[in-house]
Amino acid sequence: MQVIPITPRGYCPGVVKAIHIVNEAIANPLLPRPIYILGMIVHNRFVVDHFTQKGVITLNDPHKSRLELLEDITQGSVIITAHGTLPEVFNKIRAKGLHLIDATCKDVAKTHDLIKDYLNKGYHVLFVGKQGHPESEGALGIGENIHLIETIADIDQLPRIDANIFVTNQTTLSIRDLEKIFHHITLVYPQAIINDEICNSTRIRQEAVLKSNHDVDLCIVVGDPHSNNTTNLAKLSLNHTSTPTYMIESVLDIQTAWLKGVQKVSVTSGASTPTEITAAVIQFLQNYQE
Repeated sequence: MQVIPITPRGYCPGVVKAIHIVNEAIANPLLPRPIYILGMIVHNRFVVDHFTQKGVITLNDPHKSRLELLEDITQGSVIITAHGTLPEVFNKIRAKGLHLIDATCKDVAKTHDLIKDYLNKGYHVLFVGKQGHPESEGALGIGENIHLIETIADIDQLPRIDANIFVTNQTTLSIRDLEKIFHHITLVYPQAIINDEICNSTRIRQEAVLKSNHDVDLCIVVGDPHSNNTTNLAKLSLNHTSTPTYMIESVLDIQTAWLKGVQKVSVTSGASTPTEITAAVIQFLQNYQE
C-alpha cells in the first residue's frame, strides 16, 4: 500500500502559541493556582488530557456558557482558549479578581478587531460561522447588529437590512462552503463589503487535500470531532474529490475493513492534532499488509 502524507500537518501557529502559553503558566510558580482553561484550549482531547495530567483544570460543559462556567471560580488563573471569547468574559474574570491569561489566536483577534471597526462605522455585520462554536460566540458578543450566517437559507431569512453591510467569517470554515455563501450574499446585498478571514493554515490544508486526493483510493483525516477545521478537511475530501474518507482520533480507530483492496491512501490532520498521533497512523498504514 502506498501512503501519501499530505503536507502541511501538525500544529498551526495559533495552536503552538496556545500550548506554549499553557506550558509557561504551568512552569511559573508565582502564578495564582489553580490554573483553569475556559473551554478546550484547542479542540483535541489528547492535548486537553495532557494538561489535565499536569494539574490544569479545563472548564468545559456544552450546557453552560463561558460566563456560567466562571460562576464558581473564586481564585486562581483563567486562560482564554485559542478560539477567543465574549468581551463580557474578560470583564467578569477581571471583576472576580482572577489572573487573566489570553491565548486567543491572532487571526481570531484580527477578525474581532475588524468587526469592532465596522460596527463603530455604523455597519451591520454578517458573520459566517458555526452556531455554538466558541469563535462564533466571541464574534457575536462584540456588539449589536451582528447576524450569524450558517447557510444560504439564513441569508434569505434575514429581515431586510438597508444599512451598510460588512461580511466576515469564522477562521476555520470550508473554503468551498464559504465561497457559495459569499456569492449569495453579493446577490442579495451587492453593496456588502466582504472580508474573507479563513486563516492561512486552514486554507493551505484544505487546498492540499483538494490537490492530493484525485488519484487515491482512500483518505484518512486525523483529529478530534470537536475540531471544526478537521471536520471540514474530511468534508472537502468526501464531497469535492469523491474520495472515500474517514475521520479518526488516533490509530486505534482504524478499521482494517476500510483498507481492503486499497492501493493508495492519503493522510492529513487537523491544525490541533499532535504530530505524534498522525505519525502513528502513517506508520501503521505503511506497515499494514492484508
